[in-house]
Amino acid sequence: MPLSLAGLEAHPAKYIGPMLVSLTLEALQTGIVINQSLTFWERAERERNVVRGLVSFVTIVAFLQTSLRFYAGWRVFVEGFGNWIASVLFIWADKIQSTTTVLMAAPVQVFLIWRCWTLFNRSFAVLVALLTLVLAQLVSSVVVTIQTFQAHFGVVPEAEVEAGPLPKVPISPTFVLSLTCSAVLDVLVTGILLVFLTRSKQSVTSSRFRRILKRLTVLIWEAALPPCVCAVMTVITYVTLVDVCYWDLTFQAILGKLYVISLFVTLNGRADLQDGPRPGFSTNRISNLAWTTNTPIRVDIPTDIETGGVSTRNTQADDASGVDTPTDPSCARPAVVSEKTT
Repeated sequence: MPLSLAGLEAHPAKYIGPMLVSLTLEALQTGIVINQSLTFWERAERERNVVRGLVSFVTIVAFLQTSLRFYAGWRVFVEGFGNWIASVLFIWADKIQSTTTVLMAAPVQVFLIWRCWTLFNRSFAVLVALLTLVLAQLVSSVVVTIQTFQAHFGVVPEAEVEAGPLPKVPISPTFVLSLTCSAVLDVLVTGILLVFLTRSKQSVTSSRFRRILKRLTVLIWEAALPPCVCAVMTVITYVTLVDVCYWDLTFQAILGKLYVISLFVTLNGRADLQDGPRPGFSTNRISNLAWTTNTPIRVDIPTDIETGGVSTRNTQADDASGVDTPTDPSCARPAVVSEKTT
C-alpha cells in the first residue's frame, strides 16, 4: 500500500495498531494452544502415530509463528521506536505469513477430509474434490509469499505525494483464491459432518446416544466455526481495506492458530466422549479454557512407620463399630485420595 509520511503520522492506529492487536491475540492463542496441547498429551497414547505427528508439526509451526511475530514487533516497537518509516517496512518474518498460515491450516484440513472420506465409504470423488481445494490453497499461498518478497513496501516521497493522488494497490487474485479455498473447504467439511450426524439421529432411539450425537454436533460447530468465520472475514477485510489501512492483516495473523485450536478441540473432545461423562468441567471446549489435568493425585498413607505394616491398634471409632483392623500387611491397601485439580 503506498503511504505518505504525513498520512502515517496522522493515523498511526490504522497502520501500527493492527500489529499491536495481532500480537495480543496471538499471545492469547498461544496460551490456548499450550493448554490444549497438555490436555492432549496426557492421553496421547491412545492416538495413532500419524495423529501424534500431525499434532507435533502444527504445534511447532504455531510456536514458530508466534516467535516471528514477537520478533517483528520488537523491531517496530523497540529497535525502530519513533521511526515511522521502519514501522511499515515488512521484513521477511512478515512476508512469510501466508506460508506459515497454510502450514497450520492444510494438515488440519487434511485430517478432517480423512474423516469425511471414511464417512462416505472411502469415496474417491469426495477425496479428490476436497484435496483439490487443499492443493489450490497450498500452491496459491506459496505464490503469494513469492510475490510478497518481490513487492516493495515503504513510504512514498513527499514530492510524489504533492504531484498527485497516491496509486491504488491492486487486489491480488491469488491471495483471494487461497483464502476462498480455505473458507469453502471449511464449509464443505463442516456440512458433511453435520449432515452425517443429522441423519444418524433419525435412526437412534436411545436417549444416551442422542445426547452423544448432540455433543458431537456442538463439538463440530465449536471446532469448525471460528476458522471458517475468520477466513471469510480475512477475504472481506482484504478486499475492502487493502487501500485504507492494515487491519486486514490482523485476521490473517490469527487465522492459522485457529486451525490448530480447532484440531485440539476435535481430538480432546473425541477423547472426552470416549472416556464418558465426568464430574466437573473439561478443557476441550473453546468456551471453557481453564487449566486442568485429568490425572488423579495418588497419596499413599502408611499407618505404621515402625513395622512397615498396618497397626493393629484400633481407634475409639473402631472399637465402637466392632471392626478390627487387619493385621496381615499383605492384605492392607494404601489409602488413595483422588480428586480433580483445577
